[in-house]
Amino acid sequence: MSEIADTIHDFGESTPRVVADLHSTTFEIEYIRDDVAGRYSDRDLDKAYKLIMAHTVTGDDFKSLIGEGRFNAQTLFFEDIIVFFFPSKRYEGVFASFDYDDSFPVNDLVRAVSETRSDR
Repeated sequence: MSEIADTIHDFGESTPRVVADLHSTTFEIEYIRDDVAGRYSDRDLDKAYKLIMAHTVTGDDFKSLIGEGRFNAQTLFFEDIIVFFFPSKRYEGVFASFDYDDSFPVNDLVRAVSETRSDR
């Protein structure tokens, strides 16, 4: 597992649903929770990977508009799931999803991953 994936997997009391290292042309599922594993086929995971990577490529244009500061994470909030994409290199990063409610420590997770990346 990458350092970022390790940090996410070991984060607090929240057990991730899925953690995956995403590369420019491939991905590796580093962790998938038992109750989630049977819900997604390899085809579903491949489709999700392609959608995330397409969004990441277009996100570079948006990042250039903002200009300043480090890009720490993209988040998607669903009714009861939160999804993160933590970029590591150009067109690479770590995907993570968690069960979500109002008590989920979003800022704490982003801070923990940012600290992991700054340790390098």
